[in-house]
Amino acid sequence: MKLIGAIIAVFVVLGGIFMLSQNNSNPAEAATFQKVQADIASGGQLLDVRTPAEYNGGHIDGAINLSLQDIQAGTMPTLAKDKPVYVYCHSGSRSSQAATALKAAGYQNIIDLGPMTHVEAIGGNIKS
Repeated sequence: MKLIGAIIAVFVVLGGIFMLSQNNSNPAEAATFQKVQADIASGGQLLDVRTPAEYNGGHIDGAINLSLQDIQAGTMPTLAKDKPVYVYCHSGSRSSQAATALKAAGYQNIIDLGPMTHVEAIGGNIKS
């Protein structure tokens, strides 16, 4: 009986390790800013979904300002819906909401980069 319990425990642990190694639920973790730039060069967009005032105070170089409020009001990016759209904001909350709204609008390749500090950490530069 103890042997069966030990075998089950081993399978549970191995299954958990396998699931963790296969889980890429946050594509932003795998993103590098070089990848973002390459996708922009191929027709994608990097969206800063903060307010225009926040954007004008400093943003990631190469980003276009399209606030969450504008997205929620129906203003959408001007690109093919299969092209990559990267979104970021100040803390990650608005970018998550923007990603959800863009997906609901039919955009298929949304990458939520989360907070601006994460974009900096993967190589993005702030432009004043």
